This record gives sequence, C-alpha cells and structure tokens, in this order.
Amino acid sequence: MKRHIPNLLTLLNLACGTLAIVLTLEGQWKWAVYLVLAASVLDFLDGFAARLLKAYSETGKELDSLADMVTFGVLPGIFIYSIFRHLFLNQAVEGQATTQSLQWVILCSIILVPVFSAIRLARFNVTDPGDSFFRGLPTPAHTLFWTGLFWQFLQEGSLFGTPVNIFFMWAIMLIMAFQMIMPVPMYSLKFEHFRLRGNLIRYLLLGLSVLILLFTGLAGLSLVILTYILLSLLNLLLQTRVSK
Repeated sequence: MKRHIPNLLTLLNLACGTLAIVLTLEGQWKWAVYLVLAASVLDFLDGFAARLLKAYSETGKELDSLADMVTFGVLPGIFIYSIFRHLFLNQAVEGQATTQSLQWVILCSIILVPVFSAIRLARFNVTDPGDSFFRGLPTPAHTLFWTGLFWQFLQEGSLFGTPVNIFFMWAIMLIMAFQMIMPVPMYSLKFEHFRLRGNLIRYLLLGLSVLILLFTGLAGLSLVILTYILLSLLNLLLQTRVSK
C-alpha cells in the first residue's frame, strides 16, 4: 500500500492543476491560486514520500512529470494569458490600444511557457536524482513566480503600487521562460535529511520566504522566487571562487 502513496499525491497535484485551469477561465482566480499553492505542497510531498518510503518507480517518475506539465506548464501560461488580456482591455478603455497584430504576437508568444516547461521536465527526467543542483529554473518555481504576479495584478491592477507596462511584462515573461531551459545550476530544494549541515541554503531560503510572505502576502511569491534565483547564483559564484 505504501508504494502507492507518492503516486496518489502526484494525482492530487494533477487534479489541483486541472481544476485551477478551469477556475481561472471561469474568473474564479483566487481559488485557482489557492489550488496552485496546494499543488506545490503536494509536488514537494510526493517526492519526499517516495524517498522516505523508498517507493521509487519508473511509473511514478513519468507520472510526476505528466502532472507537473499540467500544473506547472499549462497553468502558468493561462495566468500570463489572463494578465495580458486584462492589460489589453485596460489600454483599450484608456484609448491607448496596442495594434491587433502586436497583440496576437504577444499572446501567441505565451506558447513558449508550456513548450519550455516540457523541455525542462524532459531534461529533469534524464538527470541524476541525487544531483544537488537543477539545470535551469524548476517549473514549480516558475509557476509560483507568476502566481505571485497574477494574484497582485488581479487584486490591485498594479505590481507593488507601480502601473504595469505591457512590454515590461512581456520581457519578464520571455526572460523567465528562457530561464527554465538555460543550463544555469539552480539549488535543489530536496531535503534528504533535516540537519543544518548540507541544508544551509534551504533553511536560509525558507526563513527569508516566511519573512517576505509575512510582509507582502501572496504577492510576495514572486519575490521569494527571485530570492531563490539570487541565492542559487550566489552559491554558484562562491563555489566557483573556492574551486579556483
């Protein structure tokens, strides 16, 4: 029985992601965000349960990536699409509408998000599971980044009190999408044990994340992911200097 627990958690992740897509399209975006958070916890727990129970399987590995493709591949694209649709609508109301052809270019470019997510997940499937680093931004981190922006933008119509520029948002989308497929080492957040030794970066990120979310709420998810990226790059820089 215990060997099925990780797969059950993975399927719950998939269910949350699928339902979040439907709710986003129906305008119930707050519930969609809550489901993304639940799916992120489930995504962490399925891997942790597999390691704890020694319930590894090739089926579970493939199932995990298929579930992640929905929750952390398709869903962030839906979030981004919703943000741009609101931006185009607001511009039209203000009489500063972007040309229709440019709108189509921007909206069609969102397809890069699920495409690059698929590439990222496929690469993950063929890497050493014991590696301390990911290659490229993990798809759950990418999704949480957009979840924070999505939550704040739909609530306030701005990002941290600043009006949103369409081309600035488009640039962010492209940079974060390419971050998933660039071979930049990103620190793995998998806990093999809970001792401080070997987990210093993980605990530091966890502490900073709690502080950020306490002060900013769910909008701070994007700042948490930026902190994760900076800590990963700082760790890489320090290791490079030590090895010289």
